[in-house]
Amino acid sequence: MKKFISFLVLVSFFVSAYCFAKNEVQNADVNVESKKLNVIYDGQSYEGMNLYDISGSSFFSVRELAAFYQARLEWYSVSKKVSMKLKNRSIDIFYDSRKVSVGKNKTKLQIPSVMIDKEVYVPVEILNLKSFSEVSETVNDLDLKHRILNVTSKTNISAVRYYTKENNTEIVIELDEKMTHTIKKAKNAIIVAFQRGKIVKDHIVANNGAIKDISYETVGREAVFTIKLAQTPKSVVVQKFAKPLKLVIDIEHTKAVDMAKPTSVYIPTTVVEAKKIDKVEEEIIDEQKDQKKQKEEKVKEVKPEEKAEEKVKDNKEQEKVVTEQEDNKPAEQPEIKEEIYDTEVPVIDERIIVNDSQIYDKPVLEDEEDDSEALAKVKVVSVEEDQIIDDSYAIIDDTETFKDIIPKQKEIAKDAKIIVLDAGHGGKDPGAIGPHGTKEKDINLAIVLQLERIFKKDKNYKVILTRQDDTFIPLVERANIANKNKADLFISVHCNANLKRTASGFEIYFLSEKASDKEAISTETLENSVIALEDKSDEKKTVLQNMLWSLVVNEYINESSELSSFVIAEASGRLKIPSRGIKQANFYVLRGTQMPSVLVETAYISNYTEEAKLNTSSFQKSAADSIYEGVKKYYARKSNKK
Repeated sequence: MKKFISFLVLVSFFVSAYCFAKNEVQNADVNVESKKLNVIYDGQSYEGMNLYDISGSSFFSVRELAAFYQARLEWYSVSKKVSMKLKNRSIDIFYDSRKVSVGKNKTKLQIPSVMIDKEVYVPVEILNLKSFSEVSETVNDLDLKHRILNVTSKTNISAVRYYTKENNTEIVIELDEKMTHTIKKAKNAIIVAFQRGKIVKDHIVANNGAIKDISYETVGREAVFTIKLAQTPKSVVVQKFAKPLKLVIDIEHTKAVDMAKPTSVYIPTTVVEAKKIDKVEEEIIDEQKDQKKQKEEKVKEVKPEEKAEEKVKDNKEQEKVVTEQEDNKPAEQPEIKEEIYDTEVPVIDERIIVNDSQIYDKPVLEDEEDDSEALAKVKVVSVEEDQIIDDSYAIIDDTETFKDIIPKQKEIAKDAKIIVLDAGHGGKDPGAIGPHGTKEKDINLAIVLQLERIFKKDKNYKVILTRQDDTFIPLVERANIANKNKADLFISVHCNANLKRTASGFEIYFLSEKASDKEAISTETLENSVIALEDKSDEKKTVLQNMLWSLVVNEYINESSELSSFVIAEASGRLKIPSRGIKQANFYVLRGTQMPSVLVETAYISNYTEEAKLNTSSFQKSAADSIYEGVKKYYARKSNKK
């Protein structure tokens, strides 16, 4: 009997081995075609993922998938399973089978995973599984047609913003759910931590004279914010508001901030006349050549022994950096016998991704049902007396009394500035269209509506929109709206586009008869092409506007340039995309305006990564904040000149 059982076991083994070998041969004959996948992870481009076509179906390489989600792979040859270990949970993929197990959830895919040449491929539909999204804590949007994968981390803190005033800086942290928090002092900083908070690691450069920057990340089970101070504040008042839910940190300045200076401190020289732009550029180039020549002369004057000392110093610095990098390397994972891949997980630069929560608004009374005893008992200030680093200012916790704060009715000042906000394109004119299908007209309107909300909270401004919905407005009519309302400023919001997918960045234009460079000519052509959709009567009006423009251009060009310098300075620290600077071009939408006017190109919708950014409310809010703060500082500058 024992011999018979042994015989059966032996036969079973050989049959299994034969089937496995046969299957390997069959799969080896299958043609695998790969194409690059454009991956955007939390607004950042990621290299190293491909789409694989196998017998007409789309697959991911499990090895590449694990590297992207920072998972460790384990291989089980007997059960024909590859296991992705992620966040202490397991995603089990069974090759030559439709089975997939994510944690305790078992499911079947429409087509089986396969193993070809010791590489396991899983159908792309795995990203659609709810259980996969829960384990990876991500939202995955795959566009097979354009080969774009947009992955965003799940967070419960939607946006971080700041607003500068002469005597105080207001930091707004927008929340998606109620969380308890602590706030304490550190050396030249304030640290705020939200229990159960989740946020993608990032930072905002403020450098406004009161705070240097705001950095934040998820540490363990807390979202930790570090606010680095540029000066010791008089006091710090913390308040919590509802609808939308947010924490507001009001930092009172000891030394008043100069609102007339851009965030970057450097104020570019404005161009007085468009016709003189070439001369100005020549002077800048000559100045740069002189500086380069002076540097070269200084290098020549350095003695040989000083050069040797400098070289030794540089070598020591390099050795120090290498040592620090080696010390900071993560500990190696213990070797697992059945692991088929020794996968190196790339370090991914995590950035903030948000949902569509409302913009920062006036405080609203919280509903009675929100009055939970648990939250009321929470102590916000967790600093003990002997832990206080700096007792020159106080942190005042007012979060337990926020329900008593009654919003005041906003009154518009008599001398309020009239700002006309123009959302580019609209209606039958979609504007540029991104590779993922995003229409420029929708993004422009979203940013302008954000801007309108911010300006409406400030009594010093009255806002008028050229369009409030998806409506086509001729270019000439947009300018007429500003002129009829005797606007003080005209701001047109757009997204840029380029045939090169790599083109990226924020830039701002003011009017000129001559474009400042080749790229400005390209943008000018793109934006002015809208005129082809207009009626003949509108075209005639545009011709008349062009004639009138030459009479008033010199009056406003300098002010438009100065406004541009403030907006570009604010955008540089907030948007986290390249700053392409201030440019000039002959835009029809600006030609008829009888006031300082600018055209803002917030980002390149033609760029895979920036298209993803433009679709997030955090980027839209940051773009709106940049324009608003730039306008505030522009008027502060004008007041100082009087």
